[in-house]
Amino acid sequence: MAKVPLGEWVPHVEAFVDVSRPPAQHSASVDALAALVNKDKLTLFDLVSKMEMYLTTTDHIVRSRGILLLGEILCQISFKQLDVNAISTLSEFFISRLSDWQALRGALVGCLALLHRKQSVGSIIIADVERLLESFLRNVQVQSLAPADRKLCFQILNCILDQYPEAVKTKGDELLYGICEAIDEEKDPECLKLSFHLVEVVMKQFPDPSGLAEQFASEVFEILSKYYPIYFTHGVGDELDATRDDLSRALMHAFCSTPYFEPFAIPLLLDKLSSSLPLAKLDSLKYLDNCIRCYGAERMVRHATAIWFKLKEVMFSLSIDQNLSTSGSSKDVEKNKNQIVSKALACLRTAITYMGSSDEDRLINLILLDEDIVNNIHSVASEENSVLTSLQNPIQLHALGSVISILAESSTHSCTRVLQAHFTRLVDSLEISAGLKSRHLNTCSGSSTAPINYGALYLSVQMLSSCREVALVSQEDIPAIKSAKESWWLILEKNIDSIIRLLQSLLVIDSQSVRSAVRQEYVSCAVKGLLILATFPEQCSPLSANTYEDVLLMLTSVITSKYENVHLWRLSLKALTSIGSSILEFHASQKEIIYNKVVVDKISSLREPYGTSMPLNLRLEANFEVGTAGPNYMLRVVKSLEEAVVTNISEVNARIENVEYIVNLLECYCGRVLPWLFTSGGVNELALSFAMRLWNEIRDLAISDRIRSQGLLSSLMMGMQLLVGICTEEQQSLIVQKAYATISSMLSLSVKSMTQHPLAVDESVPLCSVHDTSLVCMLSSVIVGVRPQTPLPDMKMMINLFTVFLLKGQIPAAHALASIFNKYLQNSEFSHENELDKLLGTILERCFSTISSSSDMKIALSSAGTTDDAYCSESLSGIIVSKNDILSGLAWIGKGLLMRGHEKVKDISLFLLKCLCSDQSLVGFSPHQQEHGTNDSSYVSLATSAADAFHVMMSDSEVCLNKKFHARIKPLYKQRFFSILMPIFLSKIKESTAMTTKLALYQAFGHIVSNAPVPAVITEAHQILLVMVDSLAKLSTDIKDKDLVYSMLLILSGMLMDEKGKECILENIHIVVGVLTQLVSYPHMMVVRETALQCFVAMSNLPHSKIYRMRAQILQATIRALDDKKRTVRQEAVLCRQTWQSFA
Repeated sequence: MAKVPLGEWVPHVEAFVDVSRPPAQHSASVDALAALVNKDKLTLFDLVSKMEMYLTTTDHIVRSRGILLLGEILCQISFKQLDVNAISTLSEFFISRLSDWQALRGALVGCLALLHRKQSVGSIIIADVERLLESFLRNVQVQSLAPADRKLCFQILNCILDQYPEAVKTKGDELLYGICEAIDEEKDPECLKLSFHLVEVVMKQFPDPSGLAEQFASEVFEILSKYYPIYFTHGVGDELDATRDDLSRALMHAFCSTPYFEPFAIPLLLDKLSSSLPLAKLDSLKYLDNCIRCYGAERMVRHATAIWFKLKEVMFSLSIDQNLSTSGSSKDVEKNKNQIVSKALACLRTAITYMGSSDEDRLINLILLDEDIVNNIHSVASEENSVLTSLQNPIQLHALGSVISILAESSTHSCTRVLQAHFTRLVDSLEISAGLKSRHLNTCSGSSTAPINYGALYLSVQMLSSCREVALVSQEDIPAIKSAKESWWLILEKNIDSIIRLLQSLLVIDSQSVRSAVRQEYVSCAVKGLLILATFPEQCSPLSANTYEDVLLMLTSVITSKYENVHLWRLSLKALTSIGSSILEFHASQKEIIYNKVVVDKISSLREPYGTSMPLNLRLEANFEVGTAGPNYMLRVVKSLEEAVVTNISEVNARIENVEYIVNLLECYCGRVLPWLFTSGGVNELALSFAMRLWNEIRDLAISDRIRSQGLLSSLMMGMQLLVGICTEEQQSLIVQKAYATISSMLSLSVKSMTQHPLAVDESVPLCSVHDTSLVCMLSSVIVGVRPQTPLPDMKMMINLFTVFLLKGQIPAAHALASIFNKYLQNSEFSHENELDKLLGTILERCFSTISSSSDMKIALSSAGTTDDAYCSESLSGIIVSKNDILSGLAWIGKGLLMRGHEKVKDISLFLLKCLCSDQSLVGFSPHQQEHGTNDSSYVSLATSAADAFHVMMSDSEVCLNKKFHARIKPLYKQRFFSILMPIFLSKIKESTAMTTKLALYQAFGHIVSNAPVPAVITEAHQILLVMVDSLAKLSTDIKDKDLVYSMLLILSGMLMDEKGKECILENIHIVVGVLTQLVSYPHMMVVRETALQCFVAMSNLPHSKIYRMRAQILQATIRALDDKKRTVRQEAVLCRQTWQSFA
């Protein structure tokens, strides 16, 4: 490759060496030279040869710049292949320069670049690394350097220790002395992070007993201890590579790097646990936890007593009244206390886990026989009327229970010791307080004033939980545990009947007592205890089959009969769900049989609407939650729901009240059960079976008028859509055939005759019965859910049928047509694809004609020529609604075409624009109608419907034409539609003079803008901003447009987040602020006022010189918002006022 001439690269060297040049030029010179070397246009040899004068001159400034340039270039050619001679020469040069203190930075950069090179591209040899380290330790005084140079030093040492450990084996004392000297008194955060890592690595290099790590442990730890705990803080905007958490983590790893730090670290950490600073306590607990893991049991056991007493002090003293030095609120103080107690408990768990095995009984005795622990448990067990006493400090009680629980969970032996010491005494205390010893269940009758000992109840449940945890990890040893003379299992088995009676008594507390917070604690403990007992693994469960069934019956009876107690009801339902999940987890077949019989079958019984007094919403919630315990349970729930729906549909003619029941069942099935099943898989066959059964019932139901009462038809349609959408193509084909056969056999003759050919433009639409309409609506729900690959029988007949009902104003028919044209147009799998285009053109022509003409009205009014005015107005009103419905249906067809990118959407869009912009002649009213003043209202109604049609076309729909129902969706279709329509709308708005027309155009414009992708809108911001702002001002006067106003305001706020949008807003700042000021007082929607204030806050980030003049106007509007009736708005107003008042 041709070499670059000297004249092209030497100036870069000269520019870098010249200290008067700006830093940007220095960087550019390095980049240019490195690029030439990487591309082989300049050899490293030529570069060094020509730079010789800069590398060896006696002028220390020029020499330091030259050496730095070579080092920087070497950094940027780290992936370029270099031969051994080049690496050796460069190594020798930079190592020799370490003694040149005036050019040290360049030498450090060069050495680090050499150390970072990979072996595959040529790297420094071990002998040179040893020489480099020796020269470094001899010549470099780290703490005398600037922070940036010290950082390079630490990086070099870390790199040598991490990547070249064999080079440090012979350095020994010299290395450790050098490191101690280098890190001592370091204060820079980034350098500290590196120095802590350096200590961690170097101490791990000498792990041998009586080695250097042990010899230097005291000296190194003395340096480290100066930095503990880390108090370094940094601002949000500080650009540092080291945060306080990073430094603390690095220091912790240094503490844990060698067990030889143990004699010094543990006393320090225990001492710092007495600090009043929350951060110091949390760090001490975190460090102590990690040190216990790293130092080993043999070393840590000597500190066992001190660790226990310190942890006990933290857990119990802090939970009572110890104050913490913190500047936060009372909530922050409480949060800090909870965090510290939680960390202390975690540390205790680690200590028991890692230290217990070496001297198990000593550690157990230390905790279990501790005077404070024993006295506290005895105090709890002996309390009378202890509700208030035990609950005065729930944190302390929780700490006591957690300590006992952690100890018991650590091993089978520990669990046995804990239960032997305290469990029987606590159970006896509970029996006495409950009156069970004297056979008086005071909680059942509610006659006794002496409550059950809550503290004893809580501790007993904690011990039960520990037993289950031990059982889970020692399932293989259960036979030996059961056969032992003394074991936790035998103690539990001996007391199990008393425990069950106690917990059962708490579930039947009188409803008046249950409402108190204290009784809720009782109930929570009781349900938790029953849940624990019921979720033991089957082979080690202390419950017999009969007792297990009794526990399930207790909880199930709460679900079916105690629903008025919401707290207890929800706890019991959650417990039953957890029990069901545990059965599947442990493959407990015997328990599953009992669970299905007692819980699932009883709760999922839905056949009778009024078979129980429990409200229907709770019955359905209980069904669903129990089903979520596992797929097997949900299948039973599904079958119960399906059976209830089908049975009640068959009885709906005789019992009108069944309609509401069916609607609720279908809502639960479609809204909760089906989505859950879909995520777990295997739902297709269920959906097919249920859909086919529904069609069998619809045959009889459609004859009755009941199908349209109380939303039954809508629920059936939505259910059918979801069921069909889940099925495969083959399954969908079966459902479509079933639906088609049912419809064909039940439609009236007049409707059938109209489906044999497309309706002509001037052909009258036949009258349709409720029976026909219901059938077609159900058929449309099937078509909406089918996949594009599913064949439709006699598609032309279906299209003609749906067209008839579209012209009658039936929106479900429009959904079906939209789905057909979206999925089947230009589909090569079907032979009639070309005919669909012709049918589409015919349908659009007929819809356009119907909406544009008055022929339908003439037919409707022909017999009303001599009737009174009231009858005429009533008929006309129905016809206008029909026209609006047809227009809405047309919008759905347009949406289907738009989503697949069909050209016919242009015809629909242009027609909608005509409806928006044309005068009243479009509506085609007769002189008779004009006399009654229907001209203006009819035009406004039609124009509003046309504006809403654009919302239908652009917005996402849950009803049809979405991914769930397999619609064909072309990428970026909204963006393209927006880009095409915007110039047209801007022109029409500018030309319109009538306020009614302009308002309709603003509505349509708002629907398009608010549903278009925000980046697409921002791209056109310069053209549309003023129209957006004007439309916001005009539309904000009518409450009907409140949702549209909010949607457009969100787009405006999005512009404030984008650089291009900000530029556009700045150009029109007066107008934008004026409208936002108006919206701050918008009376119809709270979120509009809130968002307007947020826009003002966002504007404060715009250039000061541009927005300062708006300050007074914004503050005036904000002050008015301070008296807003909504708290959220007032909070935003306070923030806005503070932001703008800070402007000087």
